[in-house]
Amino acid sequence: MRVTIVTETFPPQVNGVSRTLGELARRLRERGDAVQVIHPDYGGPPRHPDDRTVRAIRIPFYRELRLPLPPFGRVHREVDAFRPDLIHVATEAFLGFSLLRYAARRSIPVVASFHTNFAQYSAHYGLGWARPIVGRYLRWFHDRAHETYVPSRSTIAQLEASGFRRLALWPRGVDASTFRPDRPGRAAIREALGWDAEDVAIVHVGRIAPEKNVGYLADALAIVAERRPNVRILLVGDGPSRGELEAKLTGLASFAGYRSGDDLADHYAAGDVFAIASTTETFGNVVLEAMASGMPVVALGAGGVADTVRDGETGALLDESAPPDHFARCLIRLADDADERRRLAIAARAYAERQSWDAIMDDLRDRYARVIAEARPPTPPAPTGS
Repeated sequence: MRVTIVTETFPPQVNGVSRTLGELARRLRERGDAVQVIHPDYGGPPRHPDDRTVRAIRIPFYRELRLPLPPFGRVHREVDAFRPDLIHVATEAFLGFSLLRYAARRSIPVVASFHTNFAQYSAHYGLGWARPIVGRYLRWFHDRAHETYVPSRSTIAQLEASGFRRLALWPRGVDASTFRPDRPGRAAIREALGWDAEDVAIVHVGRIAPEKNVGYLADALAIVAERRPNVRILLVGDGPSRGELEAKLTGLASFAGYRSGDDLADHYAAGDVFAIASTTETFGNVVLEAMASGMPVVALGAGGVADTVRDGETGALLDESAPPDHFARCLIRLADDADERRRLAIAARAYAERQSWDAIMDDLRDRYARVIAEARPPTPPAPTGS
């Protein structure tokens, strides 16, 4: 089949959406499909000859992302030349909107995926008044797709309650051969950070931004540092709240900035417990990567994270209304109890090993094939002789 993927984020950007779409494009090509990815211009050539880049600007409140700007006539002509059987629109801003309209005019079947709940994000940037408007736009957008692929059952339930239709589960996988506890770089990372071999380390990986509830996380980590000064704390990632967290955790935590590839996997492997306080995740790729890296997860039981972590089996889930002190106590309990930490880590790793990208992408490819088949006009019956 021939598939065009339209997205406002793609590698080399470092986030869960870009990693997922990069895996999708790679695995479709491995199966012999022709894939065209339309994505923002990041200053270098596209990764694949069929891919096309679009002029884009940085978003003021989300500097890591680049927003493609119209006009998109050239993009439409390039998609015309590629002749896709199906268009997958992965993001809902100007570029996604333009290709959604384009697909309707060309009668090309279009599917969508729901990665980020921007209606929830609005409240974290002083735009709470816009939440109903954003929510209505997202529902209108996805109603125009043949199907919308959603990463967790919790998010499907939330969207259905808001009136979204034709939703299908498209979960996330993890490369358990890359993200694993016995990474060769584990010891070097810990040594570079000044940790002893027996030190227990709490790790957080993700965008350091208000919508990730990082203020709450910092409060909890500060409590851990006060009560257990020997516990090490590492935050991997960057974002607009990094300066605020560094000030709050001065001398208490290390900040590694964005990491990718084997370097990122080594930083995961350096940890013993993973902490995430976000309540807005539609899935949370970092949780699965942490589990594959042999870490039990302490999290708030909200959004897609609650579908991945099993309380008492692979980590600890707290009610999203729990105060930071309760979150800190869970982290301290796991830091103190090596046997419990090891039991949860083994189960977390075993769960992650079962989350195969291959099976997940094969299922999505089958859904593509069904959408394409349903969109084709019926074959007229063969003429009969007189």
